[in-house]
Amino acid sequence: MKKIYFTLLTIGLVLTSAIGQEKQPLLNISEHGIMLNSEDSKIQVGFNGRIYMDGVHYFDDVTDLSSDVSISDVRLGTTVMWDKWQVKINVGFGDEELCVKDAFLRYFQKENSYFTVGNFYEPFGIEASASSKDLRFIGHSNTTIALGIGRGIGVGYNYFTDKFYGATGLYAGSIENDHKGDQGFSTTTKLAYTPIVNDNLTWQVGASFSYRKPEANGFSEDFNDDDYNREVTFAAGPEELFLNGVVEGAQSEIKYNFQTMLLAKSFLFQGEYTRSKVARDEDYVSQLMKDQPLDYVTYVWPVAPGDYPAWYGDMKDVTTEAYYAQIGFLLGDEYSYNSATSYVNRAKPGTYEFVVRYDNTNLNDIDGTYFNGAYGPADLGAALTGAGNKSVAGGKAETFSAAVNYYVSDNIMFRLNYSLMDVDNINFPLDDKVGFLNARVQVSF
Repeated sequence: MKKIYFTLLTIGLVLTSAIGQEKQPLLNISEHGIMLNSEDSKIQVGFNGRIYMDGVHYFDDVTDLSSDVSISDVRLGTTVMWDKWQVKINVGFGDEELCVKDAFLRYFQKENSYFTVGNFYEPFGIEASASSKDLRFIGHSNTTIALGIGRGIGVGYNYFTDKFYGATGLYAGSIENDHKGDQGFSTTTKLAYTPIVNDNLTWQVGASFSYRKPEANGFSEDFNDDDYNREVTFAAGPEELFLNGVVEGAQSEIKYNFQTMLLAKSFLFQGEYTRSKVARDEDYVSQLMKDQPLDYVTYVWPVAPGDYPAWYGDMKDVTTEAYYAQIGFLLGDEYSYNSATSYVNRAKPGTYEFVVRYDNTNLNDIDGTYFNGAYGPADLGAALTGAGNKSVAGGKAETFSAAVNYYVSDNIMFRLNYSLMDVDNINFPLDDKVGFLNARVQVSF
């Protein structure tokens, strides 16, 4: 990853030198970064970055949480444009880890359409497709964190007009996956329609769809198979404690998202609903493969895949869902719409922004009753040993949040958030409400 980044950085410096040898280069500095253009604008070299300096204080309920101050993200990026081609790489250094964010090659077929290949955002929903530096709150909503989609390695196509935005792609898993076994794959599409676009009112509706094959989490040499332990994880909230569910035996996942956004001068309304359905291995082959002979007695169930449902219960498909709605108000500027991104432009310097949000995230899909660490109905003998029916209890939470943002300049922003989370998780029965205060100094160029 370091080699990739510094190689591209070297290319950028070489092209910068080449531009400098042409008459008089043109320098432009904005919220998008530092851009150096050749006189004829055929060559453009850009440098960008960001620093997030964060603090969080938890008003603990029962479970102790870690209040701290940190530098949560540091980014450096390089963009090189030549005629209709663009190369971009964005590397993160936050939390003492080096990871590649954006790394892609893009070809602009026309001004309003382009192809992309590499590692980039899958087009899904509003928040999940937007940069964290342009969100209304510090970080994404629980809805997006738990059920949204991030970046993937693949090929995509985007097309937009003043009223229409469409994006689709085929992806081959995550760049961060280092497990042995086959990568997963996905196909994701987003369509947004804005029937009203003017200076006084902008209204958008949209929908996204994604079909996904989970990535293998390892390779079993004993069974010569990498398909037995695929899983899907949903997690969000403070330290991912109260919202955290794992779907084992996952074979495929389908995600839907419905979105709407309304801009009326200094007023904003934004909402999203996301639903996920994970299909599992119905015949329990994966469970039998993972069990060892000592896990059961041969004259008692289970001894074959067909015996498992009567012992453990059905390997049911799992459905989770979440939604949020937020209202924003600007003091000193008006909201404006960007058709190229289907999102909102950044406010001008000196502007205050006030936002409130309600988020409802449900990561439970439960059948039966909770007994001895698992959900029934199940065979009594199995229930006494903790076996259940494969329900998923990832927790449920309603979160009320308020934010104040101050846009100091095109490159500096102060943020302050407060959230109150109403917790409902069987694994944390004593926790009821958890409050936390977040602050961020955000620098981007």
